[in-house]
Order: sequence, then structure tokens, then C-alpha cells
Amino acid sequence: MKTLSLFFLALSLPFFVQAQHSWARPYFEVGAQLGTSSYSGELVNSMLDTKHLHLAGGIFARYNLNQYLNFRLQASYGNISGNDQDAKELRDQIRNLHFRSHIFEGALMAEINFMGYHTMGHKKLFSPYAFIGLGVFNYNPKAKHFDPNRDDEWVALQPLATEGQGNPNLPNRDPYELTQLSIPMGLGVKFAVHSHLNIGFEIGFRKTFTDYLDDVSLSYPYDVTTTPATALYDQNPYDGGQFGNLSEQQLMSDRTYEYLVTQAGGTFGADFPTQDAYDAAVAERGGQTTRGDKAQDWYLITGITISYNFIDNGLVGSRKRRRKRQGCKSARF
Repeated sequence: MKTLSLFFLALSLPFFVQAQHSWARPYFEVGAQLGTSSYSGELVNSMLDTKHLHLAGGIFARYNLNQYLNFRLQASYGNISGNDQDAKELRDQIRNLHFRSHIFEGALMAEINFMGYHTMGHKKLFSPYAFIGLGVFNYNPKAKHFDPNRDDEWVALQPLATEGQGNPNLPNRDPYELTQLSIPMGLGVKFAVHSHLNIGFEIGFRKTFTDYLDDVSLSYPYDVTTTPATALYDQNPYDGGQFGNLSEQQLMSDRTYEYLVTQAGGTFGADFPTQDAYDAAVAERGGQTTRGDKAQDWYLITGITISYNFIDNGLVGSRKRRRKRQGCKSARF
């Protein structure tokens, strides 16, 4: 992260120096963004997986300090999701996890216009730009309940502690927060179609500091220091033992049981898998403990932007003034 920040700083220095001699006056701008949101983590390998692209949007205010440096305050809303049923690897399909979550983000970003951009000069109507900043976002991963009698109810996963968060026998595994910091960064292009109107397109990556956007990070709640490993799930059976005498916490965390029932064409709860079938499936997915094996999660917000400039005059006025000075009557409009 430090290397990336230094890169953006070094990239921007020439523009800061040139901006000191810029003729452009500061002005405010407001706009909106419409596009898509997605994520990359344990349950989706690519942010561009079309099965997990969701509609996203936002509003922003931009302070254009000069041709090269802008500051943007933005609020965005989108959704993210992932599902092992879409995975190519059999071991992931057997794991059988899924989730969905909203993403509500507020962020402050600095933008660098590589070519210079200001609608009061007709030579600065287009520019690619880069941005980086600091964001705060809220999320809440949910999954469908395993019980068919719950009518596909979506259940919040964080309170269930699906990886044993908060269990005194699992040190350094605290419950994760649903409001976190992010680092928005990305690239875009923008074009002035009028003195007061801009359109653009940008791709914005968000680096997070959590691996729990999808509620999947480390391992199933087992104490691996014991032999054999001891399950640390809630031991209260769900619904009188109808589901193999396992707890709701275990069945929401370890959905291999559900995978086996589905593959056998049965009804989960009535046709519970045998111990031998379950043990074979666990060996196929890679063991009893591993649930997630990747680093911190990312999410993406991308789309088209449209914005309005609050300026006294702009392209048309500038062109008229320039042509008047040149004395070319035939070129006026």
C-alpha cells in the first residue's frame, strides 16, 4: 500500500508544479454515477464474473482546484454476492457456501487529470484521470437458511459466528465489524460536452482491510490443537435433532451437508447424509478445517458519470472571446 501511495504522489508532482501557473479558476461540480458493483474473495475469483454483477449508483460533489487536481466527496450504494455453486473446482462446489450483501460507502478522493481539464478553455475538454482516497463502508453478509420450512429466508451471518468468532477456545478470532475502512483507487476518463456538463466513465477498485465481506476467511470452528480436532460449534441441536442433531451455527457454517442432500435428490432435513458420505465429501473438499484461503477481500464500483459545473462562463464564452481577439468574423457563432 505504501508503494502504491508513493507511486501516485510521484505521478502527481509535475501536475502540482504546473498547476501553480494555471489560469483556471477553482469551481464546484455535482453529479451522479450509474454502473455496477462486484467483489473478489473466496466465493468469486474475478470481479468481472457476470453472474455476480449488480446495479450500483452514487452521487458526488467535486471541487476542481485547478486543471490537474480535484477533490471528490462521494456516496455510493451497491450489492455484492458469491456462490460456490458457480465454481469450476469440485472442492469449492462441495464447500457449498454462498452470500449476498449491500455495500454503502462514503469516500473522499483526490483526482489527478493527466492532460489537464477545465471547461473554461476549449483545449482542455478531455482527460484521463486517476484517483485514490479513503472510504468508510457498511456491509452485512447474509445467506439463505438451510431449513426448507424457513422459505428461503436470508439470515445475517455475522451474529452466527460461522467461524467461531468470539469463542474463548479460538484465540485471535474476534467478531468482525460491519463498518470498515477502504482505499478507493482507480482510473477514468471525462469529456466536457457543454460549458456546464461533463460525462465520463471510471473503474474504481476498493481495497478493504477485512476478509469477511463474504463471511469466509479462515477455518471451520475446530480446535486443531486436539487430536482428533474438537468441534467448537454451538452444541444445541436444531429443531429437535431433525437435521442430524447438529446446531444452526454448524449447519449455516458447514453446508457440505446440504450439498450431499441436494446431490442425492433428497429433501434437506428428511434425508440427512450418512457419516461415511460426509467424511468422504470433507476429504474431497480439502479437510475438516480449511474454510477460506485467500487474503483480504476487494470490491469494485464502476460506471458512467454525469455532472454539472457551477461556473460563471465556459466553453462558448471562451471561444467567442478568442475569436473576437483574432478578428475572424466568419468563424464566430
